[in-house]
Amino acid sequence: MSCIIISTDWRFKEKFKNRFPKNFLIAFSLATKLIQSAERGLFDGDDYIVVDEKLGNYSQTFLIGELQKAHNTTEVFLFIDKGNHGPELPLVDFPIKIVFKDSLDYPKFFESLEASRASTGQRAEQTNRCFRNCLIGESDCMHEVREKLALYSISPCSIHLCGETGTGKEIAANSIHSAMYPSRNIVSINSSLLGGSLGDSIFFGHAKGAFTDGRTEVQGLVEEANGSSRFLDEIENLSLGSQANMLRLLETGQYRRLGDPQIRYSSFRLITASNKNLQELIERNLIRRDFFYRITDTTIRLPPLREHRQDIRELTDFYLQNHFPEKFLDNEDLMLFERYNWPGNVRQLFSTLKRCGVRSGDKARIEVSFEDFV
Repeated sequence: MSCIIISTDWRFKEKFKNRFPKNFLIAFSLATKLIQSAERGLFDGDDYIVVDEKLGNYSQTFLIGELQKAHNTTEVFLFIDKGNHGPELPLVDFPIKIVFKDSLDYPKFFESLEASRASTGQRAEQTNRCFRNCLIGESDCMHEVREKLALYSISPCSIHLCGETGTGKEIAANSIHSAMYPSRNIVSINSSLLGGSLGDSIFFGHAKGAFTDGRTEVQGLVEEANGSSRFLDEIENLSLGSQANMLRLLETGQYRRLGDPQIRYSSFRLITASNKNLQELIERNLIRRDFFYRITDTTIRLPPLREHRQDIRELTDFYLQNHFPEKFLDNEDLMLFERYNWPGNVRQLFSTLKRCGVRSGDKARIEVSFEDFV
């Protein structure tokens, strides 16, 4: 969480600097710098923007309009000088509070900001617990994965998850989404379904009569994901044409439904996943370089199970407690599990446990055979 201050009056900014640590405050003197930062998505819903009336050649009304164009979601406090009544404001999608300087109790205002900082810290701890519950394991590599997920999940940056099949990329994506948008549904799709006109229709929506069977107007996944998270799995299967179309959406927030000239807007957190090395696909002209940099503000690798075999017992206990609470594996079979390479990773481990658990019938002990690893 940060408090972003914009003012040409150094005395106004000094009030905040004397109260809060440097890592909490971001001060601007030029409105254009603030607008550029908002356009780059550097602020999120936990931040606050404090806008003084003293903005040089710009007005508060102009600045609010530019923040709306930049798809700002951060709450804005407009500080009004003594004797003024506040500006006429456009309709916007983010909260605005008017603060009159002559009647403001600065200590109480600062206390409210400090309380918000404390609640943000509590939410970060809740996020850490969420990832511990979803991504099981106490190995160093799993601790590192959870730390990265917790760090980036509460920021608006795009996140790319890479890892072999069965390593938990979709679970990680859902956890990232829940950390920022706990009351909204994530909008997920496999990228292989987004090719051609049909794929564009699914993604962007279409107007009535856009094609032969287009008898009704349909909103696309882009519109559905507005104000939420968009998860594109197997992003390596997205065609170059679809990458170009999506690039414009990611850069401007603008899109059109098929057959509809109206420009629409959508703002969402993008999460992508792949079991391929995207940089290698760039060299093979299968992934656009500009698209790659747009979807990878950060890349988080989920390790294969063979790199954290010490977590197999905990993963096994977790699965059995949830699906076969009356059954167990003896130590000899657990050691066999720990020696196996698990090419299908955690998904294969859970599938094997399910098969063995069902086969055990009424017996409490789950027996494992050689065929279970073939």
